[in-house]
Amino acid sequence: MKNIQITSINILGKAELLVSDHQKAMSAFRKVGIESEGINLTHTGFAGDMVKNTKYHGGNDKAICCYNSDHFEKWSNTLGFDLEQGAFGENLTLSGENAHESCVYIGNRYQLGEAIVEVSEPRGPCYMIGIRYNYKKFPILLQKSGLTGFYLRTIKAGFVKKTDKLVQISSHPEQISVMDVNEIRYHNPGNKEWLERLIKLSPLTEEWRIRFEKMRMKAG
Repeated sequence: MKNIQITSINILGKAELLVSDHQKAMSAFRKVGIESEGINLTHTGFAGDMVKNTKYHGGNDKAICCYNSDHFEKWSNTLGFDLEQGAFGENLTLSGENAHESCVYIGNRYQLGEAIVEVSEPRGPCYMIGIRYNYKKFPILLQKSGLTGFYLRTIKAGFVKKTDKLVQISSHPEQISVMDVNEIRYHNPGNKEWLERLIKLSPLTEEWRIRFEKMRMKAG
């Protein structure tokens, strides 16, 4: 089993205006590390965390957004400045090889303090991160790299301490990684065999399975 180190739990209690040269929007993207010993995880996210755009974010399937700080150096070189915990709007800033998108499988379950969580889908980087860093093409770079981060759904709510890890308790038998899913979506959308596998992958969110169903129909 592959446990994952957590370096920070991040939330933001209210939306704020983000402004770039190309766009502006209200968002709760700029999350900061909690100062308390821990925090309650509900079935829709960490207590006190704000989700501004509930059409595309939040809910049980996207209760926790995760990103691996091992990628920060790569993106710092792209952006031209250092990145800190919460830089990608993530609730959990992670570290280590076990948090890499190629090592995290859809449907894997983890103990997180008193809670239990499950990998539900890759994070789909959107325009908001482009606004945050005044770099319109940034979401596309993230998508093409496959280093998108991922979401966890809450299976069991509970209290989470800052010192807790993601302790793996089960591995999904299909062994399809977040990177695998990103590869099909962004680079190999005509691969019918893989599209069939992803459509049948029950822990993958309905939103993504419907997307792959449409891609399969388009592929003929």
